[in-house]
Amino acid sequence: MIESGSHMPGIDPAKFKLLSHGAMRWEQPHESLEGLIGDYFIFDSEGPLSIGSVEWMLPNWPVIRFALAANPMTIEGPDWRWSPLLEAGFYGPTSRVLKHTSSGGVTIGVSLTPAGVARLFDIDVSQYRDRMVPLQSVLPDGCEELVAELRASDQGPAVKAIFDRFFLARMKRPHPAEPKIMALNRLLLDQEIQNVRDLASAINLPIHSLARLAKKRFGFPTKMLLTRTRFLRSLIALKLADSLHDYRLIDESYSDTSHFLRDSERFLGMTARRFLKLDTPFLDAVLRARQLILGTATPALGPAIYKKSDPENL
Repeated sequence: MIESGSHMPGIDPAKFKLLSHGAMRWEQPHESLEGLIGDYFIFDSEGPLSIGSVEWMLPNWPVIRFALAANPMTIEGPDWRWSPLLEAGFYGPTSRVLKHTSSGGVTIGVSLTPAGVARLFDIDVSQYRDRMVPLQSVLPDGCEELVAELRASDQGPAVKAIFDRFFLARMKRPHPAEPKIMALNRLLLDQEIQNVRDLASAINLPIHSLARLAKKRFGFPTKMLLTRTRFLRSLIALKLADSLHDYRLIDESYSDTSHFLRDSERFLGMTARRFLKLDTPFLDAVLRARQLILGTATPALGPAIYKKSDPENL
């Protein structure tokens, strides 16, 4: 397996609390990519315990994934199934938790922010929500060469430098809409903003213009983006606290517990309590590791502002 850890100094991978048959790496991209790429990640597993392994993926921003494993991998949503996963795929923003099944091997990925997608692809992201397409269909320049370089590498510590070179060369020119995209991304994370009207006022856009920006650059209607952010913030607080019952941890903007439970059905397809009772050792390790290295447990809750060093010297 690959070597777990990160290029960030002071990170102890033992604190990821991975199972013995799994490994992972999380990397901060080059500082020039701040605000555009949330992270680089590498997952690996091997041995009998990895066969038919099932894990869960939370709703997220777009991701580039390279499935380099010898055995096929599968991702399932509420009414669709991607199997086998593409060797190089672009995954649009997602609105539901996804079930991931694998039998060992390496997955390498890049978490993009909405601003990063605009700069790299300049696409209407709503056309890709809850979808997977071949990476070459949106990024034909250099895709095959990138896959070949990743396969020839150690698929571990060397990946950060490979990705930095590739994306720095292709993400030099800012997109004209970038200031508004980044502003909306930051405001979605502001817990003081609880409705579309407040959001439109804060970003200084008419509600109809905000709706167009949200749909084209973030993939979903504005209200959906606010609701998804609020729900993820609450769910992850419960998960990191290992709490099934302490609903004091949920976002204060929820009017009551039943409101949160309705959102649970919407984003998880089950109650939050049922989801939190699932055996999710890999997802738990992902949330812990990313919190340690990147400062937020999931890309959807962070604006991709990089840490200069680990403040706790972990």
